Amino acid sequence: MLKYLIRFIKGYLVIDITGNALERFINQMITLDIFIWDLRRIKKSHYRAKIYTVDFNKLRLLVKRRKCRVNIVEKKGLPILFFRTYKRKFLLIGFLIFILLFYAGSSFLWFIEIEGLETIDREDIINILEHNGIKPGIYKRNINPTDLERELLKNESGLIWANVRWQGTCLNIRLVEKKTVSKTAKGNVVAAKNGVINDFIVLKGRGIVSKGDTVTEGQPLILAGEGEERAHGIVRAYVWYTAEALCRYNINEVIFTGENRKFWGIKIADKTFWLKPINANFNNYKRKREIKTIPKWRNINIPLELIIEEHREIKFISEKLSRESAIFLAKEKALYTILSDIPADAVIHSVQSRDISLDDKTVKIKLLVKVEEDIADLPGIDKEGFSVKD
Repeated sequence: MLKYLIRFIKGYLVIDITGNALERFINQMITLDIFIWDLRRIKKSHYRAKIYTVDFNKLRLLVKRRKCRVNIVEKKGLPILFFRTYKRKFLLIGFLIFILLFYAGSSFLWFIEIEGLETIDREDIINILEHNGIKPGIYKRNINPTDLERELLKNESGLIWANVRWQGTCLNIRLVEKKTVSKTAKGNVVAAKNGVINDFIVLKGRGIVSKGDTVTEGQPLILAGEGEERAHGIVRAYVWYTAEALCRYNINEVIFTGENRKFWGIKIADKTFWLKPINANFNNYKRKREIKTIPKWRNINIPLELIIEEHREIKFISEKLSRESAIFLAKEKALYTILSDIPADAVIHSVQSRDISLDDKTVKIKLLVKVEEDIADLPGIDKEGFSVKD
């Protein structure tokens, strides 16, 4: 890796050597202290090699004495890149100005983002920030996130947690409000979902249903007794979930090959200057353009933008599925939909499916899943037995 870096810094040429007695010519190059690498034979009277740019003048003298020709195929390295850029002075100056302004702009606070507020007014948080001298346009080093967290919790009694962090030039503030709890709640256990009761245990209160009963969502199951704060019990029932999914026999997919190209440019006012011409050399590709601007400073807009355009090569793949494969994929989609709704402690008892051929291009699956889960619910009460009030 180090030798490649050294060669890039010094600059090198890819050359073609043609003529007679090339082996002797190459030996004479070595005699003149011309470093040569990646030497390979193209054909009998044609070799290709790489040499440092500074050695090319030595090669001129040798070529004059021999009946050989040396052609430059490609120029590479940092000196070549610098020379090409130097010829476009204004582009180089504009790029350097942009980098300096971008670096300077990244040292200031430009945006404030507040998350997690529900009942507390956002203006109250802004006032706390302004009281501590925090507002867009100030130097980032003047803000200590840890101290700011303490100030927010100290000055706003409705907060229980605060987290302040930097995201570039944006100050991200995440807050969690306090919630008051009360143990004086009283209520009945009701059904959270429609189902058929399979296991019914009353721990506190009076049960009004039994095993095998069909219940509907919101129906009372256990009533709180006289003098009891609330009812409590275990109610496990069979619940049925349904979902439908479609799958086509012909699948067209777009995949990335892994090949990509990046192009850098600078936009000054309405004109865009590219460091190298845009030419992706791909038949099919997806283009992504990212534009980085300098934030406003005291209502002053700087008409300078850095443009990064990336071309990623894509490939189109068509596949024809058998009926069995299409049914399998449709079942998989439907099951995934159902699993996202089923509680983590639920037990799946059975899965039934019915396939419907809509036409010769599409198959439709209807899935029915039987699950056993806890449907006991006490409205307004959390799992710890507290009523929650905002």
